[in-house]
Amino acid sequence: MPDAMTDSFLEGQGIPVELGRVETELTKLWGPAAEQAGGPELENPHVTRIALANLIVESLDAPCESLSSVLETVVTQFPCRTIVLRSSADAGRRIAAEVSAVCHLPAPGMPQVCSERIVLRAGREGIDLIPGAVLPLLEAELPMVLWWTGDPRKHEALFRDLAGECSRLVLDLPDPSTDVGALRLGLDPAACPFSRDVAWFGLHRWRELVASFFDPPCPSETLSRIDSVQIQAFVPSADLGRTPRIAVWLAAWLAGQLGWEPKGRPEVTSSFDQMTLRATFQGPGAEVVVQIATHSDASGRIPEPRIAGLTITGRGDNGGVERFNLERPSIDSTAVRVDAENAECCRLPWLVEAPELDQAHRIAAALESSRIDPPFHNALPIAIWLMEQGG
Repeated sequence: MPDAMTDSFLEGQGIPVELGRVETELTKLWGPAAEQAGGPELENPHVTRIALANLIVESLDAPCESLSSVLETVVTQFPCRTIVLRSSADAGRRIAAEVSAVCHLPAPGMPQVCSERIVLRAGREGIDLIPGAVLPLLEAELPMVLWWTGDPRKHEALFRDLAGECSRLVLDLPDPSTDVGALRLGLDPAACPFSRDVAWFGLHRWRELVASFFDPPCPSETLSRIDSVQIQAFVPSADLGRTPRIAVWLAAWLAGQLGWEPKGRPEVTSSFDQMTLRATFQGPGAEVVVQIATHSDASGRIPEPRIAGLTITGRGDNGGVERFNLERPSIDSTAVRVDAENAECCRLPWLVEAPELDQAHRIAAALESSRIDPPFHNALPIAIWLMEQGG
C-alpha cells in the first residue's frame, strides 16, 4: 500500500473501500507501523491501535461537521472501533464504505494512540441493509455501544434492530426541543435495557452536591421532612417554552431516590421570559411540591440549557424551616455556592468548582459508566411523567 495513502489514513482522511473488503484494507493500511500488525518496528511502534468497544454512531440526519468534532473528543478519551452511519443521495440499494484512523498523542515521546473509524453511507433504499453491514464489522469479544443522535421514530426498524444487539445505548437528542415520544421509544427498556439519556450525565456534580447535604452529621430524618424543591434553569432564548431535560432529570432523580410518588398532573405556567413546571409528589410524611423555573438567557452566553440553582426546604424539628441551597454566582460561572440552614448540620457557605460537561464529555462519561444504574431507572418513569406536561 503506498505510504501516501497510509499517511492519509492516519491523518483521518476517509479512504473508500468495498464493503466486503473493509477488514482486508484496514490490515493493509495499518501496515508494519501498527502494533497489532507486526513488522520490523513491533518493539518500537509509532502507532498503537486501541479499541475498548465497538461504537456504532447513528448520524443519518445529523450535521457531519459538528458530530465529527465531538466524536474525535469522545474517541480520544475512550478509544473505540467506530462505525458511523450516514445518509447519502445515492438512489441505489447499496452501502458505500470508507475507512480512516482517529489518532492522538497521549504524551510527548509516546506512540500515537489510534482507533479505526468506518463510515457507512446508505441512501433511502439502502437503510434496511445497515444491520447486515454493521454486524460483520464488529470486533469480536468487545461490547457494542449504540450512540443514537436522531429521532428514533424516523428510522424505527433500524433503531430496534441495532438496539436489540447492543450492550448499551446512548440517546443523544437535543435539549429541550426533543418530543417526549422520541424519548419514550429511545429509552424504552424493551428496546434496550441499558439505555441512557446523554442529559443524565450532565448531572453528576449536582447529584454529588445535593447528596453531600445529607451526609453525617446531618440526621437521616431530614430527608423525610422535605416539603419543597425549587430548581432554576436557563435555556437559550430561542428554546424558552420547554422545560430542559437536565432540570427534569435532577428533579426525577431526587424523587426516585427518596421514593416520592407522583400525584395528579404537573402544571405549567409561563410569562414572556420564564416558564414554570410545578408537580406534586407524595412523600413519606407529607406532600412535596417540586418547581422547575426555566428562564430565558437573553445574553446569549450559554449554548445549551444549564441548571443555575436548586433549593430544598423542609420542616424543622422545632417548627422552623430547614433550607439547603446550591446556586451559581452567574449564569456562565463554573462554580456553585453551597449553603445550608439546618441546626444539626450548620456550615458556612462555600464555593465549589462544578463546570458543565459539554456534549463530548457527557458521551464519554456514558461510555465509561456502569451499565447497571438503578438511580436512572428509578428516575425514568418520573422524568417521562414530568416531560409529558413540561413540553
